[in-house]
Amino acid sequence: MSLKEYVKKRDFKKTSEPKAGLSKDKNHLMFVIQKHDASRLHYDFRLEMDGVLKSWAVPKGPSTDPKNKRLAMMVEDHPFDYRNFEGIIPQGEYGGGTVIVWDQGTYEPIEEIKGKKAQEKHLLKQLKEGSVKIKLHGEKLNGEFALVKTHGMGENGWLLIKHKDEHASVKDITKSDKSILSGKTIEKMEKSSEKVWQHGHEEDVEEELKKGSKKKAIAEPAEEIQGAEEPSPAIDTAAILKKAPKSRFPAGIKPMLATLVDEPFDDDDWQYEVKWDGYRALAFINKGEVELLSRNKKSFNEKFYPIHKILSGWKLDAVIDGEILVLNDKGVSNFGNLQNWRSEADGELVFYVFDLLWYDGKNIMELPLWQ
Repeated sequence: MSLKEYVKKRDFKKTSEPKAGLSKDKNHLMFVIQKHDASRLHYDFRLEMDGVLKSWAVPKGPSTDPKNKRLAMMVEDHPFDYRNFEGIIPQGEYGGGTVIVWDQGTYEPIEEIKGKKAQEKHLLKQLKEGSVKIKLHGEKLNGEFALVKTHGMGENGWLLIKHKDEHASVKDITKSDKSILSGKTIEKMEKSSEKVWQHGHEEDVEEELKKGSKKKAIAEPAEEIQGAEEPSPAIDTAAILKKAPKSRFPAGIKPMLATLVDEPFDDDDWQYEVKWDGYRALAFINKGEVELLSRNKKSFNEKFYPIHKILSGWKLDAVIDGEILVLNDKGVSNFGNLQNWRSEADGELVFYVFDLLWYDGKNIMELPLWQ
């Protein structure tokens, strides 16, 4: 049991999320599912185990249809008192967004085991083995479920699966969208005047909205610069590739890195690029095989599996230079979210490609970037 990772990611002067807490129920294990509208809407599935809430982020939410296997990315342990947390986590804080308690209840292993301690011991063994089989007794979810560790979805990838029993149904259970505590939908919770934690003390959301509604000075348009934009030269791709030297599929390529200079300069041989604040990556696509590597040649195949999956569907042979990042709801790169990214629930993952180094048997590394 450890809450170090949980505490490390949060500033409790700014967020009202609980720090700790232990169960006083000596007979039953608790579970909770929280609907969480952060950078991406998802559901947090939490099981009391060993004094904490073992937690998984489920991007599409739970399903009562045994045919639907839902991706569940294991995240850091949460304190037991988190089971009743709902409200607003300030933007800019880890997991910033709105939370409601979507479902809650007790649970136990599918196997008949008497005593809470014995049940926990059995469940922890299953957790280590990568297959947790449980029976839920909630207000929305009931019956048997399984959490099964999967491969090809990163080191924390699991699947949440409903077993066939009398509670199985093809009905979309996520359409039951109200909190079991407050009776509010996540949209009503976000718009209500609930307390939000700001600057170390509680303030009213409506008061913040009033402050934010004050008129701001309108910026004067920048003076138009004559000749600032020139049309890009026409590019004959077929002719360029025809002239490019033939080459075997390359290995050991290192990405070109930024060069430190003392001051800005203007040189026809150089072009400016956006500093994306992400992870530099090279994609090697050859005969249906894809290798996504960091600048230090570490594999990103599992860590950033959605990008690897998309590249695997490309019907071409190429080496691509780009940068992986996570965008917030305003389309701005957030490096902290990228570092903590485990699934689509943690934000929109993007691979910005800015150079093609090798294509279809041709070495094109010597071409200028604009070509």
